[in-house]
Amino acid sequence: MNQLTKKNILFSILFTAILTPMIFFVMGLPMILQIKGFDASLIGIFQLAGLPMIFKFLMSPPIDKIVFEKKHYKKWTFYIGILYILLLTIISFLSLENSIYPVFIAILITAFISTFMDIPLNALAIKTFTKEQSLSAGSYKISAYSMASLLGGGIFLLVFNHLGWNLTFILMALLVLFSLVALYFIEENDEIIYLERISSKNIITFFKQKDIGIWIFILSFYFVSISALWVFMKPYLIHKGVKPDDVAIWVGIYGSFIAILGGALSNYIGKKFSKKNLLIIFMFFNIFSTSLLIFIEQYNLTFYYLIISVTFIALAIALSSAIIFSMIMDYSRKESRAIDYSVQSSIFSFTRIISAVIAGIIVSNFGFDKMFIFELFCLVLVTFVIYKKYI
Repeated sequence: MNQLTKKNILFSILFTAILTPMIFFVMGLPMILQIKGFDASLIGIFQLAGLPMIFKFLMSPPIDKIVFEKKHYKKWTFYIGILYILLLTIISFLSLENSIYPVFIAILITAFISTFMDIPLNALAIKTFTKEQSLSAGSYKISAYSMASLLGGGIFLLVFNHLGWNLTFILMALLVLFSLVALYFIEENDEIIYLERISSKNIITFFKQKDIGIWIFILSFYFVSISALWVFMKPYLIHKGVKPDDVAIWVGIYGSFIAILGGALSNYIGKKFSKKNLLIIFMFFNIFSTSLLIFIEQYNLTFYYLIISVTFIALAIALSSAIIFSMIMDYSRKESRAIDYSVQSSIFSFTRIISAVIAGIIVSNFGFDKMFIFELFCLVLVTFVIYKKYI
């Protein structure tokens, strides 16, 4: 095994372990809350577990100020990892039925620690991979996110269905614990990587770019409707009487594989059309996927039609996220790429979280069918604005 492959595997293990509980919080808990009979508005509120990601770019100062003479980032990653494990273990002993709000607070704190842990681990990766290896090194994050989606959105839901809340979180804590062993095999020199600092000037100049207004609109609203549908897909299927194991397999595992294929498909299609055409083509696919879901709900069609809907929504998620993240890179200026990327990612994450909260409120008060129709209306409106305003 060559050194590059070894480093890719080691970082894949670490990032997968860190991401898996976060994916479980965002994509697994909605199904569990639906099974337990909690209100849909609460399912939306639990999406606030993603809030720490919005403020990630503000979390680096402690890591830069408290400096270890040897293996600085490895030690930071290890110590935060131990705290992460402790919090997951604490959550395992809380009762979802009897202490829902303490569980929510514990999950929010754990999400903050998970996000915080990502900072020294990313800095360690920057130190470990050379510039020549950077393109190849990107593969570890892609593979890690895909594996974490399979684990957090599928496998650990099956674990919950059969072994319960306590063992699910204990096993996730053990996953993080065993992943920390990978740090031992990663070599780190004593250089400190000072990540780019964010400032009000950087933010203001970002918003002064040419045609930035329509891009902020697209960044804020292009993905939110299809994302809200995906968040509520598991609760919806539980509501329709689909068995929890089938939901975990078809949405969590099968849906993740479809999303991976969608990523490859977006790369192929992306070479043939302009960005504006891609935005509109993918949005029409979103509209079709949502319309299909509404049709299936209105006519109360069978389980197999629901799986067809899962397939289309998963593909829509992959296509939409691919074009948005591609354009985020386009709007990240060369002289302040990291800051611009962070600002845009924060806007993207914030609107996605808020859209899930709103969707939960609609489901709680008016039902799933009305939420689907609302999201379809939003998709059509966003498509119209892009067609008219985006050059």
